[in-house]
Amino acid sequence: MFNFLAVATADIVAGIRIALAAIILICMGFIIFVVMKQSGNSDGTEAFTGGSKSDDNESYYGKNASSRTEARLKLWTYICSIVFAVCSIALVIMAGVIS
Repeated sequence: MFNFLAVATADIVAGIRIALAAIILICMGFIIFVVMKQSGNSDGTEAFTGGSKSDDNESYYGKNASSRTEARLKLWTYICSIVFAVCSIALVIMAGVIS
């Protein structure tokens, strides 16, 4: 006798594995993009060259725009990293439990 439930379950599991792999790939690309957009830590060379990070004529909103952008990029990095980790763990568990 043919077991239709087992075939349907196998198809659903295969679909979930494909969806998790796709989410992992999207998160991986997004993490790379967001990390590359973030600026590195300053090593203090602008003081040596006479440059300044901020201008006295800027408004309060303009002075804090870069820190808000950096905070948003950092938040998206954390969120995407957590989604990446959870999906990776779920994929490994599914591969080990349901072969």
